[in-house]
Amino acid sequence: MKRIIIISISLLLTGCLGETAKGYITKTCTKEEYANNSKISKTITIKSKSENIETIEIKEIYDKDLDVLDSKKSEQVYYKTENGITLDINNNEYKYTINPEKISDDIKERFNIKKEQHKQIKQYEDMGYTCK
Repeated sequence: MKRIIIISISLLLTGCLGETAKGYITKTCTKEEYANNSKISKTITIKSKSENIETIEIKEIYDKDLDVLDSKKSEQVYYKTENGITLDINNNEYKYTINPEKISDDIKERFNIKKEQHKQIKQYEDMGYTCK
């Protein structure tokens, strides 16, 4: 019994229980789309605390080279002038990282960002995503 208490206290003090113990909830939504005979895998990770969204990460992976690189590079340059959003490009993988508290209303509208996690997840499910 003493051993269990000591192990539990150690886990709590070292933070080994992770973000869940700190009140964070992370949900992931996935969807596959096809364009010009190419598969686009989309994964959206929503991290929230007390139901308020802290970050949204949107990852798009194209199985072939599509003619989107120039467009994505233009977006990347534009987002460098905006607060709360970045776009990382790595081969055929594009990753948006969004902080809803810092982005402009235009970016909120472009990505349909909601404040509460359950509303955001419902929206993605309505768009055909599977969320877990």
